[in-house]
Amino acid sequence: MLPDGLKHYLKELASSAPTPGGGSAAAVTVAQGLALLSMVCNLTAGKKRFSAVEAQIRSALKQLSAMQEEALTEAEADITAFTEVMKAYRLPAETDMQKSTKQDALDRATREAAQPPFRLMTLAAEALAFADQLERIGNPNLLSDVLVGRHLLIAGIKSSRVNVEVNLNNLSPDDPFVTQMKTNMKALIASALGE
Repeated sequence: MLPDGLKHYLKELASSAPTPGGGSAAAVTVAQGLALLSMVCNLTAGKKRFSAVEAQIRSALKQLSAMQEEALTEAEADITAFTEVMKAYRLPAETDMQKSTKQDALDRATREAAQPPFRLMTLAAEALAFADQLERIGNPNLLSDVLVGRHLLIAGIKSSRVNVEVNLNNLSPDDPFVTQMKTNMKALIASALGE
């Protein structure tokens, strides 16, 4: 039976409220991938037949657990950043001074809103190494769980990229922040996914 918390989250995600939205969904997807990989560790550790890799499995589990918490933190950060963007949009823009102030606030909030999904991309890309490791040394009866975990991480990377790009598209293409983020994302995607 699915936990009530999950049902509540999905109800909120499906509602007309702007948050949680795509950024949170991407973070939860990454967290699920990390949780599956942690499950593989938990079902490998302590088994006599895997004693040769016990230390590696325990180390992976510790890091995956921390990463899962980090992914959920980014979900919260995404909601906070989006709220700030919405606040900036509601600023008055009747005078030239107000228009300038509003644009500055929007640019600042939009740059901040691009950060959580980029950090999530980075986190998920780093976690792919654990999927590779567990495919080699984890309990082979759990291979499908490793593979689903990997696919969830990849989905999180691709979903986060979309969220970063949406924010970058709302900034001037000449903004050095946009150029740097695009360069960083391209390198990350190439390294993690070979694209």
